[in-house]
Amino acid sequence: MRHKTTMNYYLKHILFFCLAILLISCKEQYKLTNSKSGNNEINNELSTNNFLETIILPYRIELDLKMNEVINTSLIDMEVGSPEGLLGNFVCDLIHIKAKEISDKPVDFCLLNNGGLRTPLPKGEITRGKIFELMPFENEIVIVEISGKNMLDLIEYIKIKSVIMNSRKAGVPVSGLRMIINDDKVSDVKIANFAFDANKNYRVVTSDYLANGGDHMDFFLNPISIENTGMKLRDAILAHIINLNHEEIELNATLDGRIYYAE
Repeated sequence: MRHKTTMNYYLKHILFFCLAILLISCKEQYKLTNSKSGNNEINNELSTNNFLETIILPYRIELDLKMNEVINTSLIDMEVGSPEGLLGNFVCDLIHIKAKEISDKPVDFCLLNNGGLRTPLPKGEITRGKIFELMPFENEIVIVEISGKNMLDLIEYIKIKSVIMNSRKAGVPVSGLRMIINDDKVSDVKIANFAFDANKNYRVVTSDYLANGGDHMDFFLNPISIENTGMKLRDAILAHIINLNHEEIELNATLDGRIYYAE
């Protein structure tokens, strides 16, 4: 009996605390003009967890409905890969498109990392929740301007990551950049359909995590300039997929040899 009595005591005080917070948070002040007391029965079998679940339940139902909403359909299974993968190509292409839409200056190419794409996109219905699984982080889109010298380090980084085998984090997803790796050498590097020029600066769209040197991308440190877009990668992915659905276009991607590794 002591346990049930103690539980009732805490439940009553939780209710009182919630009411007090509600009243304190109100901007308008109210004057008590009438009061009435009474006894409300609280189920002795109701645990604290069950009590909190009762409060949370309406919000949980609403969230589940939102996350289970089908926002488009994929024609294929998309996974990360090396030297390129369908998922990396799909995400980088759409982020590159979005960056060019929101920036006043040219955006030469996009570079992300396979480690940041946390789950494949399956063939069939794609829910909003699946995109949260794919991109669970709060990373934002940034556009970094780097020198030709740092670009040489970036190209070398792609080469090293592209020849790694048997690792989910192998490979570097890109869009707007093409290169060939042969006998541990890189050739025919093109950016925005132009031959790479080590004397030029380039504007790269990426995540704020990578721009700060994440995943050992030190070539982004000490940039010439950095443009914060204020848009999350996840929001850009969601918006793109939903817009395609409005245009009755299903999701698709191809391997086009943008990073070609001649073993």
